[in-house]
Formats: sequence, structure tokens, C-alpha cells
Amino acid sequence: MDEDGTTLVALFVAMREDGPVCEEIPANSLGEDRYELLSSPGLALNLARGDIVEIKNATAPATVVQRGGNFCIQVYADELAAGHVDELEKNVGEKLHGTLDGSYRGSLALSVPASAGMATICQVFDAFTAKTGVQWYFANVYKNFDDVDDETLLDWWQ
Repeated sequence: MDEDGTTLVALFVAMREDGPVCEEIPANSLGEDRYELLSSPGLALNLARGDIVEIKNATAPATVVQRGGNFCIQVYADELAAGHVDELEKNVGEKLHGTLDGSYRGSLALSVPASAGMATICQVFDAFTAKTGVQWYFANVYKNFDDVDDETLLDWWQ
């Protein structure tokens, strides 16, 4: 942990035969297994930058104590041209006041404040899909994020 309380936390993603798969992201330590996430994850679901989470078990998803007001938007592709990533980052920053929090090859993790509005968010990301053919996903809006067929919304942004 840094002197300012910043640390890397391991967020549970999935269980494999050889143990849990986790993703490390920066966070502020709040004590007693609680953290404020400083970026949105690229793999873990139901979490976004600014969320206060509790991590008591390395083999289970973090528990959201308080939402930070951001959508986590994830993009998965084998490769993305740097120009497309740069343009998306610019549009997300200028039009949505969001950030590109992480990238690896064609995979991206972005944070967008809910105050940007669903319609505007969809417009920006649908334009990205129209240009690239790559789909995007809200990663922290579904109540039962482990069941891909359950589209019940959390509605935390309402």
C-alpha cells in the first residue's frame, strides 16, 4: 500500500480448476476490508470506478457497499486500431465526461458517469460499434450478473 492509502485489490472474476481468476485494479483502502475503486475493471462484473466495495473472500465477487455513480463499460476484441481507441477515448471524455481506465490489445474498460444519460451513452458507443463492428457492454447494470439470460436491471442510476 502506498502512503496515501492507494493499493491494488484483487477482484474475483471466475473460478477455474486451478483456483480463482482475479483482476487487480487500484483502490483506496478504507479499512476493514473496504475499498474505493479508482478505475473500472476490464473483466470483473457489477463494479465501476468510485464504488465502495467490501472484499472478504478471494473466491467470491466483491460486495458493493455503495455505488460511485459510474457505469462500467467493457469492450472485448482481439485487436483494435489505435485510432479507434483514441477516438473513443476522446468522445467518451468530451461528450460523456468519462474515462478510459484500462486497455489491453482490443479489450477496454471505461467509466462513464450515470449523469451522462443512457441515451447519450448509447449514442457514443453505438457509433463506435458502427465504425469498428465491436460490441460494447454495460458491466454493472444487471441484478444477476452471473446469469447471461437474466436481464433484470439494478436501476441504481435512477
